[in-house]
Amino acid sequence: MIHLSSINNPVSFSGNNENKRRNTNSIIPAALLMLSLNTGTPVYGDTFVKTDSVEIIDSLKTIKNPTRLSEEELLAAPTPKVKIRDKDTNVGIVVDTKTNKLYRYDKSGEVIDGYHVATGKLNRYGKSLTDTGIRRVHHIETYPYKSAPGTKRNRNPKAYGPNILYLTTINRKTGEEEGSNGEFIHGNNDIDSIGTYASHGCIRMDNDVIKMFAKEVKKGTLVLIK
Repeated sequence: MIHLSSINNPVSFSGNNENKRRNTNSIIPAALLMLSLNTGTPVYGDTFVKTDSVEIIDSLKTIKNPTRLSEEELLAAPTPKVKIRDKDTNVGIVVDTKTNKLYRYDKSGEVIDGYHVATGKLNRYGKSLTDTGIRRVHHIETYPYKSAPGTKRNRNPKAYGPNILYLTTINRKTGEEEGSNGEFIHGNNDIDSIGTYASHGCIRMDNDVIKMFAKEVKKGTLVLIK
């Protein structure tokens, strides 16, 4: 199967700048034909459920998100393999605080897609305030949030975007869940902060991306923050 990312026209993240809409009706068929010829893999099946142009255009809205990583950046994706209770396990999401990038993987450990994110501000030693380690997606909340802790979130919850992936910490040695440290993956209303060190520890994503994650990321998904 060819992932949707295979037909992405890579764009570098550039804050608020939006790419101008192209004539999709003429570009899509040509792009799909070229993929089929170049890769030898037919473009059909679960790549698109239907072939009508409206559904294809809807799918491409996600692909062209300005915070999405390019194919070249995805080639440099870190390994999703971790050890829990001395057993090799693949996580579903990796957040790299050194590059402010988030990668998503399938069950076999192949990278699916990735996005620029914001992580914790740098301390005096030049290290992000975001704690490293293994997390689990305990549940996903939709605005207005009900259980995500923090006084600031209670005062102004809308600033944290439409969704929050509520994370709990996992003990590598025992595999046990140890509760939340107050750091989550969530949307935000400051698009200019994406790709920078801007938060108090949480991972910020573009609001359109977090809405997609809220639909596609499963409860129980393991997250590596490194």
